Amino acid sequence: MMNERGKQAPFIHFENLSGFAGITHAVSARHGPAFGQVGTDHATAKAADECAQLLDKTGTAWVHQVHGNVILQAHQPGMIGQADGLITDTANLLLAGRSADCPIILLTGQRNDGTAAVGFAHASWRSTVQGITGKLVERLTGQMKCLPETLKAAIAPSAGPCCYEVGDEVRNQAMKELGSTAAQFFIRRDDSWFFDLWSANLGQLHDFGVQKDQVENLNICTMCQGDDYWSWRKQGTKAGRFAAIIGISQ
Repeated sequence: MMNERGKQAPFIHFENLSGFAGITHAVSARHGPAFGQVGTDHATAKAADECAQLLDKTGTAWVHQVHGNVILQAHQPGMIGQADGLITDTANLLLAGRSADCPIILLTGQRNDGTAAVGFAHASWRSTVQGITGKLVERLTGQMKCLPETLKAAIAPSAGPCCYEVGDEVRNQAMKELGSTAAQFFIRRDDSWFFDLWSANLGQLHDFGVQKDQVENLNICTMCQGDDYWSWRKQGTKAGRFAAIIGISQ
């Protein structure tokens, strides 16, 4: 991933969100701002400040991610609390969801008056089976009053169905929480289950009203497709964190 000068670029962008007026977004790479492993460490705070400076915003809000389905609202920069999602309608404030394999879902929409709201969900397998992505859509269309037909979503690089091997207990939990339809998100290979987190979260987006042609998935697997993104499955405790970032420009 190179920029026009042949240097490694600190961010990549989604085409569908890039065309959404008044929205700033980015996905940081391993050679971009270096987020820490937990939301409470100095590295994360430092990287959040760097993102705000690079993207010309007043600050960045983030959470201490705990693999649940709680979504908080951010009005100011800093660590907001323990949760796995954030929403905001505050201008010039970035939201950052950290990852090292888990999908980060970015979402934005517009209201009747033309103003926007944005959010993200940290869709780890535990958060996915607890329905966090559907809940994110509900918060933007309910609390934030975004019009369903204006919603646009994106799925950041994360462990893909090619590589994300799980045990019977994960599949059983998904079936318990999501019902029998969850079976379609599991692929059997050589006596092992592989969880398609991309399809599971796409399903939640679609079920809660986001149109299929308004969702962009980069289809980049952090485990097998290059070295631009951290992977906990590959690097273990040595893995850092990258971030998917979204905010309102005006």
